[in-house]
Amino acid sequence: LYSADTFNENTPPTNDSLFLNDVSKKVYQSMAAADPSAKWIMQGWLFLYEAKFWQPKQIKALLNAVPDDKMIILDLFSENKPVWNRTEAYYGKSWIWCMLHNFGGNVNMYGRMNTVAHTPAETLHDPLAKNLSGIGLTPEAIEQNPVMYELLLDNIWRDQPINLPVWLNDYALRRYGKKNQQAEQAWQVLSKTVYEGAIVSGGPESIITGRPTFKPTTVWTNTKKAYHPKDLLPAWDNLTTASNELKSSEGYQYDLVDVTRQVMTNYADTLQQNFAAAYAKNDYAAFNANATKFLSVIDDLNTLLASHKDFLLGKWLGDARRMGYTTDEKDLYEKNARNLITLWGDKNSPLHDYACKQWAGMLSNFYKPRWQQFFSYVNLQIQNKQPVDEKAFGEQIKDWEWNWVNEHTTFPAQPIGNPVLLAKSMYAKYRSIIEDLP
Repeated sequence: LYSADTFNENTPPTNDSLFLNDVSKKVYQSMAAADPSAKWIMQGWLFLYEAKFWQPKQIKALLNAVPDDKMIILDLFSENKPVWNRTEAYYGKSWIWCMLHNFGGNVNMYGRMNTVAHTPAETLHDPLAKNLSGIGLTPEAIEQNPVMYELLLDNIWRDQPINLPVWLNDYALRRYGKKNQQAEQAWQVLSKTVYEGAIVSGGPESIITGRPTFKPTTVWTNTKKAYHPKDLLPAWDNLTTASNELKSSEGYQYDLVDVTRQVMTNYADTLQQNFAAAYAKNDYAAFNANATKFLSVIDDLNTLLASHKDFLLGKWLGDARRMGYTTDEKDLYEKNARNLITLWGDKNSPLHDYACKQWAGMLSNFYKPRWQQFFSYVNLQIQNKQPVDEKAFGEQIKDWEWNWVNEHTTFPAQPIGNPVLLAKSMYAKYRSIIEDLP
């Protein structure tokens, strides 16, 4: 099997069928010359990403240059934006139903659970699917939402849709090691809120991780949710109640921290809109009060996430440095690791915050200081009776962001504190506050 993507997120110089056919023919001939049994694995993403260009004539030209039994197409985003159902199941080629799910390794609770439970088996029996040859995972990162990957891969053993409520009860038992009614109820709520689907392709993110703004979303930080944040509270209630029985389970500890994190970041999004509204009304006391609460939530999130090994910036940077042999190599790998989760390029990168991370260390050392600088800027503008220019601030903050990418501050690579006790303390502090929100 040989992977090659000729025009992935790149528009060909011409839509001429002969040109497209010739390109594919040469790629395949090169593979076959080296290995007569070669099969070409190709992502079908280009047909979605540049859908206006890739009309049936152009798609056929690209694919028909390769023998049908020598190519397998990955239908990359089947759970959300399938391509197979508008390409006559890729014109004779074998193809694989794939769950993309995650972009940039963003940390958020999200998934299209019902689709993943039902659609693979339904597609298997759909005559229009033609040469469907399997199912696969194509995420940009996997260190989040483990339930979605287990659910998708459970389809391997089935030829009928999964009964999701029953499956979730069984999942809770397998994951936590014992049957617990509160845990089961929590997962039923999660399936109808964060895992019901999303308005945004990769799920909603938190405004905490976006470049500071008064807007509810930014270019790579879309906070739009397909559920009301309060609807998530019963899941938090039930998981917290289950702590006496399940606190020693590693799976439970992760899930309790993750749900607590999600509830708290949802609350932070509300606070951001509160201070934005206060500023718009010239209520500067309310602006600063809500800004202070917003920063306090970031502090508490950092403390919570520092207690779990899977939410640590220090581990990410430490792993990167260990890949190097010399000090220069270690510094370079650390810089690349920092760059990936912040700017994804140079200081003028249009992909800043594309791969944002809600991790301990990132919250305390990158996101919080960035917001603090924004609040200081806003207050200076208020003092000088000048309007806030978000574009100007965005330009100013680039140097600070780039300096952060090039720093070598160390962070804890081991968890600090008891994740269950800390999650319960956050529950005690924030549960009633969030309940009382409009």
